[in-house]
Amino acid sequence: VSNAHGDESRMQTLLDHFSPHLDFDKFDNDQGPDNKLYLDCFCNIADGIVSNAHGAQLKDLICEMGMVDSAVQYVVRMPPRPASGIKPADDKPFLEFLAKPSLPYVLRILTGLCKNHHRTQLAIGGQALPSIHRLEQVSTEGSVGTLAENLIEALRDNPDVVAKIDDVRRQTRAEKKRLAMAMRQKQLGALGMAVNEKGLLVPSTQIEGEMETLVEETGLKCCICREGYKNHPKKALGIYTFSKRVIIDEFENKGRKTHGCSTVSHFNVVHYDCHYSAIKHSRSRDEWESAFLYNANTKCNGLMPVWGPEVSESLYVSNLARYSTNIAECTGLHDVSFMSVVRDLRLLLLRFAHEQPFSAESGGGGRDSNIHFVPYLITTALYRVGSARGGLNVDKQLNAFLEAPKDKWIASSYELDGPLECVVLSLFVYSSTEWKSRRLNFLRRLIVLAQLRRVSPSPPEKLESRVVADYTIYKPVLMLFAMVDMIHCQLKPSESGETVSGLCSSWLEWLRRNDQTALAACDKILASYQDDFLPAESFAEYCDVAGLSDEIGKADDFLADSLKLDL
Repeated sequence: VSNAHGDESRMQTLLDHFSPHLDFDKFDNDQGPDNKLYLDCFCNIADGIVSNAHGAQLKDLICEMGMVDSAVQYVVRMPPRPASGIKPADDKPFLEFLAKPSLPYVLRILTGLCKNHHRTQLAIGGQALPSIHRLEQVSTEGSVGTLAENLIEALRDNPDVVAKIDDVRRQTRAEKKRLAMAMRQKQLGALGMAVNEKGLLVPSTQIEGEMETLVEETGLKCCICREGYKNHPKKALGIYTFSKRVIIDEFENKGRKTHGCSTVSHFNVVHYDCHYSAIKHSRSRDEWESAFLYNANTKCNGLMPVWGPEVSESLYVSNLARYSTNIAECTGLHDVSFMSVVRDLRLLLLRFAHEQPFSAESGGGGRDSNIHFVPYLITTALYRVGSARGGLNVDKQLNAFLEAPKDKWIASSYELDGPLECVVLSLFVYSSTEWKSRRLNFLRRLIVLAQLRRVSPSPPEKLESRVVADYTIYKPVLMLFAMVDMIHCQLKPSESGETVSGLCSSWLEWLRRNDQTALAACDKILASYQDDFLPAESFAEYCDVAGLSDEIGKADDFLADSLKLDL
């Protein structure tokens, strides 16, 4: 492709070579190995077109040859939505469309072509957007939902299309809410309950008399009864989660890598009582099939407890034990300890750092949902600190990490408890002030890790190259550092204890009693991550956004100095 850039005749030759194989209807009927190879190659070409004048020229030519329109029309031919009474699993025309062999290729091609190309973005963002949005809500073996989600994320680069995306998603949320409310009203009526003018749940025979005794919920609300800790302060809430067993670090210098639990969420909250009541009424489905419906059609296999300010510790511990049992059943991991939760948090933050989708396995939940999930995952870890027998030596672990001589940095970069773990662990050891005085040491270690891992999957004897690499090599670890830094500075109380247990205890109490403040802080963190950190194109720009410029001086000098290991 690079040889064709800038040479229109070569570009034309390249596209003429692939054009006969972009007949998607023909491919649906004949998936021969040659046809698959051509489509795979064109997907890779579309994704690999560079974002410069020559790349734009090639994409313009692709548009002029009708290739984009052909792909768009293929998506637009999706069967219309069925009547509201028909379940997605019974919508045979739509299921047949999802199974079409060409669909994943079409979505991949459009994703690659629309990156940084205004003309393609507008062509897709017109009539095809509702269909693509419908696709991003499904969970299939062919990863169609994830591919559609990736396409919509690529389209968000265009301000004109962003408004349309937000509008179509808003319409879907409103429709889902309408259907959910209708079902809720039906179920409540059968239980002799009703909803008053403020949307609060009361016995149907006492609506008028009880209105003034209930207050409007402003915090977390149960997705079934729509009430929370304001009206039922001692009634436990939980968050639907989806967990899977994964290798924690592919670069770990071990023959058998350490496994851990990776958890994501669509951040749907439910009363435990409502959850179990719904299960009893759904005798034909198991627990998580029933929960799937209340969890916005998103797979789940766990219910993480939310420790409200007036929920008893015994009830929280009981629900936490159930959650641990859920984890063990779906992952085979029985040690739900402080460190296992820290590593779960590490994997979640690394999804942000690597800009990975959150819904690939569960079928729902994105950045918004999972940034809101972070405080509750942290709460689970914080409680484990207080309940750990004999205490934890995490402060000693971090001190040893920071004091390690440079000749140990290479080996440490390939250890499970190396820089990636220690930077997340710092959240539970240091106050915001202590973190700021040490954070550059963590930043240096992450930079060295990125430099090493880009060239060697296992520890080399020495750092072969001290030449500063392209910014994209360091970007994932820098995004992880930014997320941890923002949590330190925006999601912690101003006052904390002097010891690890004291800090964790005060942070835990603050999170329990300030859920709305914590969620608002998470919104700010996500906005900074998306609008400030991700668009940065150089280390100097990153440092300016992170407020590190005064601390490190010249950005390029800091990078170069970090790579000078005295071996």
